Amino acid sequence: MKVVQRKIIHDIGQSLSLAHFPHLSYPVHRHDEYELVIMTSGTGREYIGQAVADYRAGDMTLIGRDIPHLHLCDTMTGRKTGKESTCEILYFSANLFPENMSGIPEYAVVAALLEKSAGGIRYSDPALTRDIRRRVKKLDRAEGIIRIQWLFSILDRLGHARETSVIAPLPAGNGVSREHRTTLDRIGHYLTEHFRDPLTLERLAREIGMNPSALCRHFRQRTGKTLFAVLNEIRISHACRLLRDTQQAISAIAWESGFANLSHFNRQFKSLTGQTPGEYRKNIRSKVE
Repeated sequence: MKVVQRKIIHDIGQSLSLAHFPHLSYPVHRHDEYELVIMTSGTGREYIGQAVADYRAGDMTLIGRDIPHLHLCDTMTGRKTGKESTCEILYFSANLFPENMSGIPEYAVVAALLEKSAGGIRYSDPALTRDIRRRVKKLDRAEGIIRIQWLFSILDRLGHARETSVIAPLPAGNGVSREHRTTLDRIGHYLTEHFRDPLTLERLAREIGMNPSALCRHFRQRTGKTLFAVLNEIRISHACRLLRDTQQAISAIAWESGFANLSHFNRQFKSLTGQTPGEYRKNIRSKVE
């Protein structure tokens, strides 16, 4: 599926802006700005890169620059009935940050946050959402340098939030040591290269060079997900891409995505997306292309 390159237009003399969306209609797209999405009503699916996760009113997602993404309301796919999705999105330019930000101690939290945003950081704490919306409103009413101050206030608050998860399956650095970042990168690389194989924890631990229990603990602490939950996301995300972009039979897609059993594939696919593979193919093509 084609990814649309979108241009975010800020008001004259500004490098960040707040937009209100009464409905979600953009196809899969990317742009140069970072964005903080605040869902104000509705439910649906959020696609970040090759990963997918549910969203509901009150959820927030920080999405990195140049990352393909899409928000698909449940009312568009027939997955559920109810309110149409609406949201507020704060867009801000990478030009607001120094090039050597990660080397400046005072920027450490923000630098780690923006690096991690390449995977789409999800926040689902209602109290946090209320606080961030309050700050976003103050930013929107402010002028000049005060707008930048409010932006950094928002990013610092998000950077210190504890209850978060990363939507995309590829781990990103999150302010831990270079050794830890390298371990996460190696795990992510191995999973994406070998997701078609019948992987076991013992095999993965052997490849990474860690004790199995330590590997599981290390991965979950730094990504908020289990290894096999991420492996399943990678497999289903690959299947979603094949369903969108090819005419392959569903049984062939199941095999190509690492599932030896079609019924198991169907169960896992519906568990993660809320639809059968056939329903997904029909809905995504009719509503997004």
